[in-house]
Amino acid sequence: MKNFVLYDSETSKVLDYPRADNEPVQGLDPRYQVLRVVRQERPDYDKSTYFLREIRAVDLAAGEWQWTWEVVELPPPPLDYQGFYFALLSSNVYQGLLAVPATAELARALAVFVSAIQDCMNYRENQDAMQNAIWLLLGQMTLSDDQLTELGKLMQQYKLNTIYRLQP
Repeated sequence: MKNFVLYDSETSKVLDYPRADNEPVQGLDPRYQVLRVVRQERPDYDKSTYFLREIRAVDLAAGEWQWTWEVVELPPPPLDYQGFYFALLSSNVYQGLLAVPATAELARALAVFVSAIQDCMNYRENQDAMQNAIWLLLGQMTLSDDQLTELGKLMQQYKLNTIYRLQP
């Protein structure tokens, strides 16, 4: 592991130190500045919610090439509309919907919901339209506590609970 590097003031590039023994370089061109390599230890972090970003920065005033770490929060997992939709079709919630007597209002609400979720599955997500479609459809149904629990778990499993709510 090298303890020194050269900084080229004309190109602003960091170059390998030309000596393996870390002794001073004789006759070094004045455009090069010798920098001491300063390495920060890798911090501990929760790998399930964060990742490490290595940062290398030149500090000419301190005569250092600093290697530091930044702990960065992972982005939220993507919403899985397709997984949710297919799981919903085999759920007790959907079976309950099929058991409800058909009305024009229910048919319209179902058509709006299916259209909104298909838009989402085809990368044309409109969160306001999807939220309103959920509320419209649920307003036409009477779900049991078990069905509401199942629907909530499906939304959580496919990350839709991070954006949408079952109650207005």
